[in-house]
Amino acid sequence: MSFALVNGSAFAVHVLLACSAAELMATRVWGEASIGVLALLLQGSLLVWTAARYDRLANRRPAPQEILEESR
Repeated sequence: MSFALVNGSAFAVHVLLACSAAELMATRVWGEASIGVLALLLQGSLLVWTAARYDRLANRRPAPQEILEESR
């Protein structure tokens, strides 16, 4: 749930900024890199970080089948 919430809200903010503040997102920061490109890189790294965290936490929890088998 938190994976979808974090990444979905980051995507929504990125789309809203791209639609409403196109001039801001097109502002060049360094060379050919703009604020929009840097925001996209930040969003991608957030996606990778949350996916790795979710995977690490999922490996620690027992599978639902194992919980049912233990309770019998």
